[in-house]
Amino acid sequence: MKSEMAWRGARDLGLAVWLGGSLMGAVGLDGTAARAADRVAAARITSTGWSRWTPVGAGAIALHLVGVAGTVKARRSRAGMFPFAGRRRLPEQATAVRSVTTVAAMAASTYSYLVGKQIQHAALDGDGVTAEADLGAQRHQRLLRGERGLGWVQWAVPALTALLVVEYARS
Repeated sequence: MKSEMAWRGARDLGLAVWLGGSLMGAVGLDGTAARAADRVAAARITSTGWSRWTPVGAGAIALHLVGVAGTVKARRSRAGMFPFAGRRRLPEQATAVRSVTTVAAMAASTYSYLVGKQIQHAALDGDGVTAEADLGAQRHQRLLRGERGLGWVQWAVPALTALLVVEYARS
């Protein structure tokens, strides 16, 4: 039982950091960058912030997944030792919702990362561009396309991870 609690703690801590980081990024970091002088300045702000956060966010996702796996294993182990005593089985529907939501949140996080890199490369390719007016037409279009792609996904990650928090709280 103690090991299951430790695994659940890891699962929940990872999920909390994942949710908190994505929400802070969408509200705080991206919201602040939107007030920058132009798109290149905004890309510099967001790229710097997200680059610093990425290892923490990836670690949080990994911690969540390890915690989920450990919780499942501990429950199976406990159920094998005491097949009729205190056995809590998750309804198949809840397990399916959690699995699909986790995969969707991971996909949205990955997509967000890739679009962020697209924005970073379009705006900050290291050739001395310091303002949006200095971007060539092709790079400007890549920057705009990246910003459009990031518009919805920056809210999908916190929404999906919040749904996971609610789902885990129900058990």
